[in-house]
Amino acid sequence: MVSTLKGYLVHEKIKDGSIGTVWRATNGANQVFALKQLSVRHARIGRKLRGFKREATLTQKLVHPKIVRVHEYVAMDPQPFFVMEYFQSENLKFVINETPAVIRGREFSVLRQIAEGLAFVHSRGVVHRDMKPENVLVNESGDLRIIDFSLSQTWFDRLLQFGRRPEGTPLYMAPEQVRGEKCDPRTDIYGFGALAYEIFAKRPPFLAPSEAKVLEAQLRETPRAPSAFGRAVSPDVDRFVLSMLSKRRADRPQSMVEVLGEISTLEKKLATAVA
Repeated sequence: MVSTLKGYLVHEKIKDGSIGTVWRATNGANQVFALKQLSVRHARIGRKLRGFKREATLTQKLVHPKIVRVHEYVAMDPQPFFVMEYFQSENLKFVINETPAVIRGREFSVLRQIAEGLAFVHSRGVVHRDMKPENVLVNESGDLRIIDFSLSQTWFDRLLQFGRRPEGTPLYMAPEQVRGEKCDPRTDIYGFGALAYEIFAKRPPFLAPSEAKVLEAQLRETPRAPSAFGRAVSPDVDRFVLSMLSKRRADRPQSMVEVLGEISTLEKKLATAVA
């Protein structure tokens, strides 16, 4: 049954998430949008409600071609929502596992687009803190958007952080994140490295029977090179990906601008090899 939310005509559910639902909807001008709506249960929890509004407000300020656009926050009782651009796509995790042809031969293009988005985010003093394939949407043309800034921190947030519990997705968390320490752009570089690893190896850097063991691996184990999984991955790509997964922040690339430079170098080497 078609319903309305504050002037938006809701047509179908796109997905259920951990804190609510995303809908496809249109406005009075028949423009298509995605509405992210907080669940009733979470809307009753002050901390969750404040975090939801904060995510919308923060993302609304991050206007960049590779970041999903947020247009407005609607404080509707009992379930607020925010209005995003509608980007017909699948998440990168699904693409890697189910439709790999979408990015085959475009791996560096995908990585470059994500790196451009993250470089912009960092230039605004924000750290994403949950960089993983599920938080990147990819369409059939290989164009993409970074989504879900629910765990993001501004410079001011990080200044005030003290003794907080670890937050993130275990498969992609940097060691400092696992320890509950203050994060910085190099934390996102680690998550980006884990994402890049999955693109080339078709699996995350660490797999284990429990979250606790995955987190222990993030702290103490060195991942095998992506090429160890039988893929056509060059030594240069192995070095690039593993450098981002260094345990010590000082041993990783120090900015996404530096990462973008390395991606450009690898793209040029690939083009020369093909020629």
